This record gives sequence, C-alpha cells and structure tokens, in this order.
Amino acid sequence: MEYVETENKGIVRDVHSHALINTDRNAYSLYKAKRESDKNAKCLVADVQNLKQDMFEIKQMLHNLIKESNG
Repeated sequence: MEYVETENKGIVRDVHSHALINTDRNAYSLYKAKRESDKNAKCLVADVQNLKQDMFEIKQMLHNLIKESNG
C-alpha cells in the first residue's frame, strides 16, 4: 500500500482507494478511553435515576402503610 502525507499530522491518504487513514495511535487510544469513560458515566446516571425512582416508590408505599394503619 502506498500512502501520501496530508496537511493534517497523523493522517495519510491511500493512493489507490483515496481513503484517509489515521496513523496517530496515541490519539486513537485516548479517543477509545474517553468513549469508554463517557459510556460508564451514562450508565451511572441511569443507575442513579433508577435508584431515585425506587426510593420514590418505597416512600409512596410507606405513606400508604401509615395511612392504612392510622385510618
């Protein structure tokens, strides 16, 4: 395969297919780590929302039990 340098550092163009290829492995590793971190953060947010909903439901059940026992 033959590559031609582009004006962007870390990116070359394949002469035959004209595809742009990222050769900066460090930037790619950083991108993958950030993507994984973002994915984990979204999961944590969803977990917190689920816990909030569960707590709300538990509080409602407790209020209903108190009402029934008093009334």
